[in-house]
Amino acid sequence: MAWFTVIFGGIILIVGLLGQIFGIRKSKSSHPEDRRFGKLVFTIGSVVVGLWVVAFVAARLLHFKTTGHW
Repeated sequence: MAWFTVIFGGIILIVGLLGQIFGIRKSKSSHPEDRRFGKLVFTIGSVVVGLWVVAFVAARLLHFKTTGHW
């Protein structure tokens, strides 16, 4: 279950980063504020998920080092 959570978090991180790079529409009909805040939401979401994955993996590795089993 723990590895499923790490893999799922990694997938969400990758999708968020790819969405930030390729998914933001550059349409002239939308307002500049919409694009700017959309990019901000993608950035914050990607950072939060990325830090969560890093913290989770670090906790699992520390648990393995302390107990000797996953």
